[in-house]
Amino acid sequence: MIIAFSHIQQADGPSNYEKWLSHFGGDIQFIALNEYPKEDYSSILQTCSGLLFTGGADVHPAKYGMEHRIAECTTEPERDEKETLIQEIALNVNLPIISICRGEQFFAVMQGGSLIIDIPTDIGTEYQHHQLDGKDGMHPIIIEPRTLVHKLIKTEEAIVNSAHHQAVSKLPDILIASSKAPDGIIESIEWSDPTGKPFFLGVQWHPERMDYDSPSSSAIAQHFLMEAESYSLLLRS
Repeated sequence: MIIAFSHIQQADGPSNYEKWLSHFGGDIQFIALNEYPKEDYSSILQTCSGLLFTGGADVHPAKYGMEHRIAECTTEPERDEKETLIQEIALNVNLPIISICRGEQFFAVMQGGSLIIDIPTDIGTEYQHHQLDGKDGMHPIIIEPRTLVHKLIKTEEAIVNSAHHQAVSKLPDILIASSKAPDGIIESIEWSDPTGKPFFLGVQWHPERMDYDSPSSSAIAQHFLMEAESYSLLLRS
């Protein structure tokens, strides 16, 4: 089974994303799409069983009508351009998708949503959503009943890690918020109606950096890999 990552920073060893999925999935081949030219994305993704949009820099605010606040963002326009193409191809071939942190925000924006530019400036909250001294914040989330996240985590409240200064603000009708922090910050998104659509789940937290025994980490990895394996079987049939 091959899992593609939208973007992985060069490192001496496996990324946290690779370690996380390998822990639950065994023999998986990983591909970092940012290491390939855009012209190869279509052919590569058609060999994959799943796609993970990773965390990272802010989505360019021009993509949701907030370009006047660009000074408050750290952006990578070339990455936005590449991931726009990646998302388009993945949806066209019905590839199972999981999106983490920036990945969740990017997916929401590309479907017509918008973002909070800076949580401390625009919202103000007692909850720690950003990293402090290099460590992820931790806070509770409230999960909406009868959503995919509720089905996976099997509880209406959970504790997750947090390392972001932006968050999803408004969602298009095609997506719903399936969990929120107590201060109202959206913590996960999914299809409002998944009928006829590929598997998709976006989470604001970092399950790959959590305790693997936590359902907020393990259940997400296991279900994504199950969806990827089912997709793989369809490819081979």
